[in-house]
Amino acid sequence: MNVLDPGTQHSMDGRMSPDVQAAFHLFAAHWRKVNKEWQYPAHTHPMFEINVVLQGSQRMAVGGQSYIQESGDILFIRPGVQHSSLGAAAGDEMSYYCLHFDIDDLVLRRSLMTMDTVSLSGDTPELKAIRSSLDDIIRSTILPEASDAQRGRLVMLNASLQFFAALTGWVLAALPSPARSTLPGVTEKTVALANAIEGLLQESVFTAAASGSRAGSIEEIAARLGYSPNHCNRAFRQIYGLPPRQYLSDLIIRHAKLLLLDNSLSVESIAYRLGYRDVSHFSKQFKRWTGLPPMGYRQLTEEPGKTDGQALFT
Repeated sequence: MNVLDPGTQHSMDGRMSPDVQAAFHLFAAHWRKVNKEWQYPAHTHPMFEINVVLQGSQRMAVGGQSYIQESGDILFIRPGVQHSSLGAAAGDEMSYYCLHFDIDDLVLRRSLMTMDTVSLSGDTPELKAIRSSLDDIIRSTILPEASDAQRGRLVMLNASLQFFAALTGWVLAALPSPARSTLPGVTEKTVALANAIEGLLQESVFTAAASGSRAGSIEEIAARLGYSPNHCNRAFRQIYGLPPRQYLSDLIIRHAKLLLLDNSLSVESIAYRLGYRDVSHFSKQFKRWTGLPPMGYRQLTEEPGKTDGQALFT
């Protein structure tokens, strides 16, 4: 006989909200003032980019299209899209702010991948919210609160959370009803395969954490689904913009961080729960992912400001 949760007894109706776990990463964000000779060559990278001109104007090439950014104009660049700066459009000095970011929530990531807009111009509430949050991030970069590192970090964290909230609002406002399900030229079969891979990766990490076994590899998942590993890799990357192996690492590190919040668990037991038989290997991996050893991350959560705080944004 199953015992009912006391909260469900005599209930008339109810709904459960979905559990939400998401990690974001802001990196290589910088403000720069340049002269008329400055340019940046064509390149691609695996993260999203926001580029905003603060003073003067800039000539940018994104995905084969040319853009002139005036002061205040924002460009949004998806992973893998080639882009370059041809320098100041007016042949004079120019200042800009560039921010690279990543997000491991695949719903938001997939939605951002479908946004083919590059120039974020207009007066909509969503775009105003993006610009407002960017202004706060930029201020925290140019005018850091050097006298109080902990407060400065929290200011940056608050602005970053507002930025991701604004991005989500932008995506929601742009999605048709029902929500757009595919990128241009992508079949529903590819979407279904990518979703299946994502579900099995999640399942493998939860199973590993519960049993102490190793999380499933993409090769094992591909065999289970009846496809080649290369085909599964292509489908997943096409829909979500990152390889499944990276997503699996993100899931493992997320679980590791949650487990480290429980002081009753030793680092050795956490390593075992995540499928590691060698605690030193786990510690090295964790430090490579976050820049901190497991005990350093635990101390960070207990004593804010004691370490450099790098893990707050990973």
